[in-house]
Amino acid sequence: MNDELKSALAAWGVELSGPQTERLGIFAAELITNNAVMNLISQKDEPLIWQRHIADSLAAAPLLRRLLKPGALIADSGTGAGFPGMPLAAALENFRFELLDSNGKRCAFLGRAAAAMKISNAAVFQRRVGEGPKSPRYAAVLERAMGQLENILPQCLNMLTQGGVFLAWQSAAQLAAPRPELEKVMHKARAGLAEKFSYRLPGEQEDRFIVIFRKLGK
Repeated sequence: MNDELKSALAAWGVELSGPQTERLGIFAAELITNNAVMNLISQKDEPLIWQRHIADSLAAAPLLRRLLKPGALIADSGTGAGFPGMPLAAALENFRFELLDSNGKRCAFLGRAAAAMKISNAAVFQRRVGEGPKSPRYAAVLERAMGQLENILPQCLNMLTQGGVFLAWQSAAQLAAPRPELEKVMHKARAGLAEKFSYRLPGEQEDRFIVIFRKLGK
């Protein structure tokens, strides 16, 4: 991790200890080692894994610290290669994470990576969004790589306990696009828009956003 990236993280309120940085380095190495056969991320992204994937995931760390109590259970829904859940688990040791994905091979990789990182606050489960326990159990649900927000929002809100938060990573273009159905979906799902957090990754010219929705009722 270079100085420019450290400065960007510090500006967001993310300060990593030596052991935390080492665990993230192990995760990056495991991912690159397995990427050729598993296609976890674009091979063009391998040299940029810290900026484009790890830092982008860690942008949510100060938000989760502010919004949740220590010990809260957080779901990374559709985690894919482990983003944002695995970097956040490494950085936020006083929170519990469940990484959910429908692909068994990806889940097996993430289990091995968590063992190599020696983190105990992350568990991996093979399941789709909406599968698993029927009663709401998470204080927060995260979605970094998603389809239409209008489609995924109700399913993620259903996983939350009352007052819980859903964090959705969005680009400037996604936010600017007309979304006439979003208000209807939010009303039906009994959710409110809590805030929009903007940040910029090193080397990029446009802001990115994490949009936070709060579950208002059962």
